[in-house]
This record gives sequence, structure tokens and C-alpha cells, in this order.
Amino acid sequence: MGWLDKTPPQGSLIFQKRWVMLDAQYLRYFQNEKEVYSKRIIAILSVTEVLNVGEQKFEVVTRNRTFLFRAENNTVREEWVSVLKETIQQRRNGMEMSLMNFSFTSGQRDSGVSLISKQGYLEMNGLRSKVYVVICADRVFLYGNAEEYSQGVGITYIEMNVGTVKSTDKRSFNLTTFYRTFSFLAESAQLRDQWVEALQDCVSRSLSSDVVAQKIWAVEANQRCADCGAPHPDWASVNLCVVLCKCCAGVHRGLGQSVSKVRSLRMDEKVWTDNLIQVFLVGNNRVNLFWAANMPPSEALHPSSDSEMRQRFVSAKYCQGKYRRYHALFGQQEALNKALCSTVQTDDVLETLSLVFCGADVNCYTGDPELPSPVSMAQHYGQILQVEFLTHNHNTGRSLINQPSAPCIYIFSGCIYRSGTMHLFLATPHLDFSRRWCSLNQGNFSYYESEKSSSQSGGMKMSDVLCLLVNPPGKHGYAHSFELYHDSGRVYLFGEDSSDKVKGWTKAIAKALVPSAAEDLVCCPFERVGRLRYTEGQSLQCPRLGWFSLGGSRLLLLLHGADRVENIDLRKIKELSMEPEAGAVVLVDRGRSLRVEGDRRPDFQGWLSGLQQGSGRGDGPLDQQQLTDTDVPVVVDRCMSYITQHGLKSEGIYRRCGVNSKIAALLFFLRHDARQVRLSEGERQVDDVANVLKRFLREVGEGVFNGHQASLPWLHTTSDEMSERVSQYQALLHSLPRVNRATLGAVINHLYCVQCFADENQMNMHNLAIVFGPTLFQMDGTDNSPGQVVEDLIQNYQDIFNVSVSPLPAPLSQISQEVSAEELVCKVLRRRNIPPQQGDYWSCFLVDNNQEIERPLHYQERALTIYFSLGKDCHLVVKRNCYMEAILTYIVGRVDVSRNGLIKFCEEKGQRGKGTFNRRLCVLSGVSLRLYKEVKVREDLRTCSSQPERECPVHALKVYCGIKRKLQPPSWYLCCESKNELIEWLATFMSLQVIIFLCNKMSCFFSTLAFLITFLYLFILIA
Repeated sequence: MGWLDKTPPQGSLIFQKRWVMLDAQYLRYFQNEKEVYSKRIIAILSVTEVLNVGEQKFEVVTRNRTFLFRAENNTVREEWVSVLKETIQQRRNGMEMSLMNFSFTSGQRDSGVSLISKQGYLEMNGLRSKVYVVICADRVFLYGNAEEYSQGVGITYIEMNVGTVKSTDKRSFNLTTFYRTFSFLAESAQLRDQWVEALQDCVSRSLSSDVVAQKIWAVEANQRCADCGAPHPDWASVNLCVVLCKCCAGVHRGLGQSVSKVRSLRMDEKVWTDNLIQVFLVGNNRVNLFWAANMPPSEALHPSSDSEMRQRFVSAKYCQGKYRRYHALFGQQEALNKALCSTVQTDDVLETLSLVFCGADVNCYTGDPELPSPVSMAQHYGQILQVEFLTHNHNTGRSLINQPSAPCIYIFSGCIYRSGTMHLFLATPHLDFSRRWCSLNQGNFSYYESEKSSSQSGGMKMSDVLCLLVNPPGKHGYAHSFELYHDSGRVYLFGEDSSDKVKGWTKAIAKALVPSAAEDLVCCPFERVGRLRYTEGQSLQCPRLGWFSLGGSRLLLLLHGADRVENIDLRKIKELSMEPEAGAVVLVDRGRSLRVEGDRRPDFQGWLSGLQQGSGRGDGPLDQQQLTDTDVPVVVDRCMSYITQHGLKSEGIYRRCGVNSKIAALLFFLRHDARQVRLSEGERQVDDVANVLKRFLREVGEGVFNGHQASLPWLHTTSDEMSERVSQYQALLHSLPRVNRATLGAVINHLYCVQCFADENQMNMHNLAIVFGPTLFQMDGTDNSPGQVVEDLIQNYQDIFNVSVSPLPAPLSQISQEVSAEELVCKVLRRRNIPPQQGDYWSCFLVDNNQEIERPLHYQERALTIYFSLGKDCHLVVKRNCYMEAILTYIVGRVDVSRNGLIKFCEEKGQRGKGTFNRRLCVLSGVSLRLYKEVKVREDLRTCSSQPERECPVHALKVYCGIKRKLQPPSWYLCCESKNELIEWLATFMSLQVIIFLCNKMSCFFSTLAFLITFLYLFILIA
């Protein structure tokens, strides 16, 4: 490369300075060294001669034109001439033809396989005449006319690996690179679309790689399309295991991802793992022994077949299974499933394909709880190709063949503004939208340039739409907009300023999207609706497909096989946990768990965000907080429960200040996720928790009184008669929203209990009213009216809230916080006039009716603390301890209180259902419980050389007896084989805990572990 002088095309003797570059294919010259696109290119193979002409000059001679250059001196001229001749000779001596494939003798394209995908005339901005454009391989060449193209002399070429193509008007389009935008104008809209498509294919080719294609073409049968026989197919259906040409791949793509998952051999390199490539080495010929076993020659496709013929053929071949070879077990579902479970243990992928596409269920239960699905079974037997095939057919298989048509047909049409694939988190301006006539008919969504257009601009099947999202007003430049997430990964955005028009479209699309059984999902207002994969309970390896609708805090769902839509209030769920690495979210609600999977889909991040928002926001009003089953915010319930258990007798409770930094930190955590916060005695001071409650009530959005705080404090002055004021207070209570009413009732009930201990905590009704008046009414405390209202509410609590004489203060006044379980048993027996008899052993039990389990309390546990920690299904019972006599008999005279032996053990995994019982060596000593998996038996003692699989300190155990029907983690379960063994283990546990209690002066147990012991025959019954 370097500077040379050149004469202009008109033949003037005035030389112009040009920057000239030479490579193996072209000689190009530019306006200057900074230009990217040349003024002229000369194909090396079109040069016939290079001659020295006078001083410092030389000529480059082509067939019909001669280019005259001048160098700085003769030495530079000789260097250019020498290099040019050498380059030409090298090209002629056996190097492959250039991308333009010119012949030295004729200048025409070689008769071999053409790399040119399109050529023709286009108008170009900046030039007075049309240019001749040639799309060749991964470049676009510009020529002055067709004659220049045949001569090999052009204007410039554009590398398409840095280019993008976009339609701008009816007939125009832009080709944009980093350095320049080329604007072209075609003769018609149809020609424009053809050019745009060809240029986009060129961009794709420039970014592609042949590595995968060459590996798959290594099998000769894969060098022809499995459907039409076209050569060099560079597409494939990864679930149907066929290699396809571009035309057939387009038809497959129209079937939807649920039928055929089309991927490019050149561009989708990340999809093509070594295992998937190995699956495709089976070859199109062998795969067609199944798919086309019964295809008559008269119905076969050919490379020249039109698109309509291709659509009919592909639909018949793959959707209807018209030509497939029927398996011997066809129609016998159970037998097909069993055969599939057996085949995946071998390397016969073709047999697995035949079984799956003749009706075998890819997600069927194998009968083995350790290997519940065919995928897990194939993994266990090391059949990686079987795993690859099954993975790509998780949602296909039986649903492919004879897909049922939709029971209802929704028809809707009208004009709306549309924008193509977008960045999800960026606002889209009006300019990126195009007005389109859209039509929804028989499950097909199509859009056209205008109402009069005969050919559609694009479309999709509703069966391929994953999710419909209704955006908040004004998000993308329009007052109202919605998005459609396609199975291919594309996102379609539609906008309109008319709310009625958008509501009409979203309603019609939603009804066409969901099955008829799930229409209740779209009857209520929603933000997003679509299908998601989920697992429930134990079936982690068998994800199912369900339909979900999310609107605010309401999640509606129709699970697989269900006949009705379920409604989950996200504010009241027990747990919402994210699994970012797995792309999943776990919801725990009322004893069951639901794990929703995202499959790395672009719409799933929106589902996660919506679920988090709907599950409660700490910075919102009361009705947007995380709630308990009684509609009280979890923040309020946690704080009041803690004060009730540990602070009722604390002097000056709610008047004393806490540590501000600790108050702010605790309030932050509660607002972020109150469900995950546990207030434990010793970790939190009662004054800090009391101030957190006050600050939350003072700062919560719209307050407890729903924004009407300013007008309410004067209610106490409206009448001197308390009965009239009570009626007004009741009217106020009924006017409040449900959550506000429940919260106010819970707070006043709590204050009513606190004042019952006024003799000890010095907080009577008046003192509490002084504190909570400004707090509940969110005022500065300069006016005493709010305090008088709160005092009225506490004093007349029973009348205003229509409650009977509260049972709570009575036991509180009779049982102090220091009463132990032993003292409680004695008091109950005295009140019931039950004199203790010789051999009678009475204990206090914590009973859970819902789970059918019970736990004997340690004799020095504080009864009141346990009482206030009980759930609604739990209570304390004083009764005879039927195990005590046998326990005492077992431990009498024993010096070393310990035990070891084999026992059946089960640990529940996450919040997702029961585990299985496995035999373990259990060693219970004075300090810890240890479980071992690998056991070596000696004559005198069972021992283990490895580290324990599980270990927990004895003082951290709570021992339950019975059968826990609904398992909630974290939990361990042990199963004994006889009643005597049960008693021996129970005696050892209780004895060790008594010893530890006496040594450490511990008054309560930690709640890190639940321990279940039951009989073997009971385990058999529930298993």
C-alpha cells in the first residue's frame, strides 16, 4: 500500500493523488488513507498486463480499460510493477478463484457452484445513476453497471460482518456499517423485501462458521436435506434429528418450537455440543427409516418444490406422522413407557426416537424412586446420547403427533403500532414503531402493511407464544402497550394510545393463548399470562407444563391435570426463594411447594420481578405488605409476638428508647423480607423491637387509617355518650379496607393485653394512648386528640371489635412468665382435683393436630413462652406420659447414657416433598447425635472410619413422636423397628437432654432440628 498519482476516468492529463492498496484478490484505490470504502476496485484476475510507461509511470491493463498510475520515482514504480506481476502470477498458478470467480479468458463467472445469492440494479443515495449490486458470499459489491461487473472492475465492496439491514420505507432500505450508511431504493416493495432478506442472509453467513457443518456433513446422508434432498443443508431440527435445507427449515420453524426446534449448523455454535453432533451422526437416511418409511414416491419433495408443497409435506410427515414406521407397541401407553425406560439404558437412539414419536412419555415415571424419569435413568447408565435426545424432547414427543385443535376460535383484527425485537429494559420511542393491520384468526396472529395488503409482513402461531405482558402506562412511548414473547426468543412490542383498543387486543390474545380449561386465568385483570414449567413435591426430575396468570399480588395457575384454576395470594405465602443459577423460583404455600423453572427464557426475569413485587413490598401501604393468614402485616405480627412473649412485664415498654442503629437495621431487614427474619430472645432487646413496631406504623404508606388520619382524631369530641362514640368507632372500622381493619384490630388487641400487666410494666391505657396516638395517626404529638381516640379504642375494645371476654388476660394473670412445665402440670392437676397416684407420670405435651405429632416438654421449659409461640393448629396438653415408666426402667442403674445402632433415616430435601428412608448407623453420645453412611461391622461394635454424614448437638434437638403427614424442612426423621427400640432411643434422648440442661442451666431448646420417631408398621402404612 502507498500513495500513487492516477489520471481521472475522463482521461485528463492532470494526476490526482490516491491511496492504493493491493491484496491477493483486488487492487483498490481510495480518496485518502483514512477512507474505508474505495473509489475503485480492480479484480486481480481481470488484469491482463502491467506495463512500464515512461518516467515513474505504469499501466494496469484490463480487458476494456487501462489504468495509468505514477509513482514518486522509478524505484517505487518498479516495486509496484514487480509486486503486481508476482501477485497476478500466483493467482494464475493454482490459487482458488477469487470471491467474484472471474475467468482470465472471458471475465465471466465460473461454471462451478456460485457464491452469488443476488444481483441487480438499485438506486443509491448520492449517485445520479443506478448501481449494479452483487451479493457474493459475505460481501456486497457495488458496480457502475452490469458491464463493469463482467469486466471485474467495480466501485467498492462492503464487509457484511459489520453491517445491519433495515427497511425504512415502502421501497427503500438502509445498509448500515460502523463507518457509513448506504441507502438504497428498489423498484417495488416486493423487490425491497427480497433484497433485505438476501442481505440479512449475507450478514448471517459473515458471522457463521463451517466447523459444525463439516462435522455433520462427514456422514454422506447428511449432505442432502432430509425432506427435499437439496445439497449442502445447513439447518437442522435438533429434536427430530434431521438435517434440513434453508427452505425446509423455514417451514419447520413455522410449525413452532413445540414441534420442531430449528437451529443453524453455521450460526448456532453454542447449541451444538459434542453430544448433539454425535446424535446427528446417525444420519438422515437412518432417521428417515422411521419418519419416511411409508412415503409413496409420488408425494416426495424435490429441491424445486414450492413453499405450499413443502408446508403440506412437512406437516403430514412430522405433525400427523403420516409416513412414519409404527412401533409394534403403538397405542399401548404403559408398554411404550416401559420400553422407553428399558431402551434408554442402551445406546440405541433410533429405537428411542421411534418410541417417543409413537407415543411414549418422555417424562413418565420409571417406577424407581432413585431414578424417577427416563432422563435420570439414562444418566445413571452413562448413555449421554440418550440424555441429549431426551433433553431436546422434554416438551415434544406425544404432543407432536395429532395435536388437538383449539376448542375455541378467537377472531380479532384492527390497526395497531408494532415494533420488532427490542431490548427489554430500554424505552422504545415512537419512531421505532410502524403502523400495521393485525389479524387474529384460528390461533394465528398476522400483521400486514395495511388493511388492503394481500401478503402478510409477518406473523406467529399462538401456540408458539410463551407469554403475554401488559406494560404499565407510558412505558414505551405509547400510553398503553403489550408484548408477546415468542418461543424462538423474539419479543414483539405493540403500542396504542387508546386504552380500549389495547384492552380489546390483550383480551383476545389471552383467550387465544390459553386452553379452554384455563380461561379463568384471564377473567381477572392481569399483568402477564403464559405457560411455565414447574415441579411440585417429589417430582423434581419430571417438570410439567402449567398456565400462570399474574396480576398484582394474585397468582392464578392451572397445573397439569387439574380441572380448576387455583388462586394464590402472594402476600400470604410462607416462602419465596430464588435460585438464580438454576433460573427458578420456589413458592411455599400451605404445606406444599411449587418450583417454577425459567429455562433461561427472556420473559422469565419479568416473572421473577412480578412475583417478588406481588409477594409484598416493605415500602408500600399495608395492603402491599407481606401478610399473615389473618391479614396482619408480618412485620407487625413478628414484633407484637416477640413483645408478648418477652416484654409484657418489661417496665416502660413502648416508652423507653432503644438503640437507634439496631432499630434502623432491624426495620430495614423486616421491610426487605419479613418472612426471613426470626426474632430470637437474647439476640434482640424488647425495647428495640418495640421501637421498630412504632416506627413502622408511623411511616407506613397511608397509615393504618388509609389516609384519613387528619379527620379521625376529633371523633372522641362528637358526643359525650360513650355508646354513641362506640357506634362511630364501629362505623370507622367497617369503612377501613380489610387489611387496615385487621391490622388495627391486632394492634389494639395487643395493647389491651399489655395494659393487663400495668402493675408490672407501668403501661396503663392512658400511657399506651400517649405513645400510640401519634404513632397510629402519624402526627407530631402536639395534639392529644389522637391519644384520646386510642384510649377509647383500648378501653372499649370488646364492644368496638365485637369480641367476647378475651380468654387471653385470664391465663396471663394466673401464669407468670417464669412458670415451668413442671409447675404448670402441678397447677392443672390441683385445679382439676386430680391427686397424683403411685406410678402415675404426668407431663405437658406440645401437640400439633395438623401433623399428628407431639413433643413432651422438658420439665423446666417456660410454659408461657411455648404457649405464645404456638401456631393455630397447636396447643398444650397435660396428660399421662405412657412412655415414662418404661423409660425409667431402661435408664435405672445406667452409668453411661449413650446409644448406637442401625436405624432408618430420612431427610427432607428443600421444601419439595418427602424423601426416602435409608439405613444409617446412629451414634448418640453425651454431646451430639451423629449419623454415618458407610458402616464397617466388627465383632464387638459397629464403627465407621469416615466422617459422619450428619451431626447435631443434643441440646439442639426437639424430640417429637408420631407421624408428620405434611413435611416441612429442615427436618430429620428416624424410624424404629419395634416399640422397645423406640422407648430405648427416646429414653436416651431425654436423659441426655436433662443432663445437659442441669449442667448448662439452659431454659429452652434451640429449634434447628425436628426429630420424628415412629414404628415400622406405621411407616409402612404411610409409605
